[in-house]
Amino acid sequence: MATNAAALADVYSSAHFLLEIDGLKVGTIRNIDGGSIKADVVSYQHGEGGDTWRQLGRTKYDDLKITSGLVAGTELWKWIAKCISGDPVRHNGALCAADYEYKEKARREFTDGLISEVQFPKFDAHDKSAANVVVSISPEKITYAKGNGSQLKPADPTAEAQKSISACNFVFNVQGFEAACKRVNKVDGFAVKCKIIEHQHGSRIDNVKIPGKIEYPNIVFYLPEIDADAFQAHHTTNAMKGEHAKPIPSATLTFHNNSKATKGTFTFKECTIFSVTHDKQDASTEDIRMVKVEMAIEGMEFTLS
Repeated sequence: MATNAAALADVYSSAHFLLEIDGLKVGTIRNIDGGSIKADVVSYQHGEGGDTWRQLGRTKYDDLKITSGLVAGTELWKWIAKCISGDPVRHNGALCAADYEYKEKARREFTDGLISEVQFPKFDAHDKSAANVVVSISPEKITYAKGNGSQLKPADPTAEAQKSISACNFVFNVQGFEAACKRVNKVDGFAVKCKIIEHQHGSRIDNVKIPGKIEYPNIVFYLPEIDADAFQAHHTTNAMKGEHAKPIPSATLTFHNNSKATKGTFTFKECTIFSVTHDKQDASTEDIRMVKVEMAIEGMEFTLS
């Protein structure tokens, strides 16, 4: 028994994860999910026999979902920026798991990965928690491998920067409505999606994945009712005339760290306000009356400071 026990590898609790893109370590990530390898089971009857035969069909790979701070590694942000600007690109990479001594214990390596979705956090003036971004990567192939035992650097320069970005540190502005936006106190979370098309090519076991169209979200923000007159007039005046309001050229969402230094800016293009909703009127509440504004966009860009 002692001999068998000695032959077993040490178990470990992994709390340190690192993302590699094309061989470059791009920064610490907070959470990894998905990446399972599956295959369909095909059942069929052969000839006149009554037996049912089974065999495995094509291999399928679940999307990898990684959670990172809003200020992630530069290479990851370049990849994200390419996707949300409508120019998705493929990358090879790996997700490395390390033990409490920062020694690499396991790897999930992926090939020809495309970003299928980027979920951005809500920004809320009352929320001091860390702002995280969730990136879904759809690879053509995933392999599991043992770690090489190399020492991952415990001091990741992006880790400290990520801690200083809270959901309450933001400024939202709509072009032409600057005065009305001074007290916007919340912007709902939003996601950019890239439709992934799977193509079965010849006798190849793995499907070829091709990027489809980019789907941009609606942007939803909240402001005090006293500031909402400009948005209400823009939305309803034209509607009462049976006309559509002209799109607003752009809107921006800028986030900063605890020292008020700007760290990044989202630019939303060709914005169309399609709903202005007032809070329920209730004599028993003392909360400030708020207005919810919903805005459709046709494009989006991101710049990291």
